Parts: sequence; structure tokens; C-alpha cells
Amino acid sequence: MTMVGNTTVDPLAWASAVTRPEIDAVRNPRTGHVLNVRRMIRAFRYERAILLRQRLKALVKRDEARLVCATCGVPVYLACSTTKRFFFRHRHEDGSCPAVTRTELSEADIRAMKYRGAQESAAHKRIKDLLLRSLSADPRFKDVASERTWRASEGLCGLRRPDVSARTDTDRLAFEVQLSTTFMDVVLSRKEFYLSPVSTNGTDLRL
Repeated sequence: MTMVGNTTVDPLAWASAVTRPEIDAVRNPRTGHVLNVRRMIRAFRYERAILLRQRLKALVKRDEARLVCATCGVPVYLACSTTKRFFFRHRHEDGSCPAVTRTELSEADIRAMKYRGAQESAAHKRIKDLLLRSLSADPRFKDVASERTWRASEGLCGLRRPDVSARTDTDRLAFEVQLSTTFMDVVLSRKEFYLSPVSTNGTDLRL
């Protein structure tokens, strides 16, 4: 089970669509097939819908969209409401489509508002501490640390500081505690960074 606020989500439960989706039909541009959004979403288990959401967003970012809005033809991806109901969102909107799926605030604006309002909560700190203690108590894990800097060594630029990191005999592991909602782009960029070769204290490592 996954806890979302006061809602328990069973990964094997059928996914639910929002009651009145702005985009009620999507089209496969390769085949031309038009799909009813609510019927399509209900065909997936919750855990599969989450994977589909990640996949569609990654494809849209690479300009390889598999689905477009049936009304305007703009690429779309799957999004999720705060009540864990799914809907489709345009990649971009210029006012030409009657379906309005995007807020006027940018993702950076919303991310900054969340950071100012929450920063690192007591619950976040508690889970980090549980991770640190659990990993430290297991002899399979070494170099257990909090907020250690990882630098990209090739392919990607920048650095990250995972909440908790550790090492086994064969792998380096990063743990990110995520209690508040965040953008799929954030999740995908973290995944891409940690799966790439990284350098920590001058040593090239792979997750």
C-alpha cells in the first residue's frame, strides 16, 4: 500500500480518471486510433499507470510523443491529481484548444513556492534518520552517509546531494525521501543523473 495524505493507494487497484477530464480523447498519431481517456485510464492498474506516466513524459521530452490531443493534435502526457486520479495534459498551450490543462504558474514558480512553504519537514528528517540507522545496521552496506555530494563525470553536468547514500560491494545507492508532490520532470532528471556514471571524491561510480 502507498500512503498519499490520508488516502491509501493499492498498487494493484484499478487506476481512476478525474471526473471531468479537460482532454476527454487522445489519438495515436501513428495509427490514427482515437481513445476515450477515462476508459483507457481505467484499463490500467495503479502501479502500471504510474509507469505509463513516466514513459509518456520521457517520450514527450524527447519529441517522440505516442499520444496527442484528439482535438488540437498537441502531444500529451499523463498527469496525476492530488487525489491520485489521472488525466492528460498538453505539452504546451497557446489558447487554441478548448481543453485547458496547464496553470499560469511555471513549474519553477510552483517548486519555489513549495520549497518556501515546506523546506525539510520533521517527517522528512525522521525518514532520513530511519534510513541511516537501517542501512548502518546492515553489514551489506558501507559508507552510509547523509547529504553527500555526487558529481556527474560524463554525459550530464551538475551535482546532486541525495538524502542518504551507501555502497555495497558492487553498487552505489542513492535514496531520495519524497513526501510532497513534485513534477515528473524532477523525478526523471534524478533518475537519469543517478543512473549515469558519477564521481564522488574523485572516483567514478555507477548506481
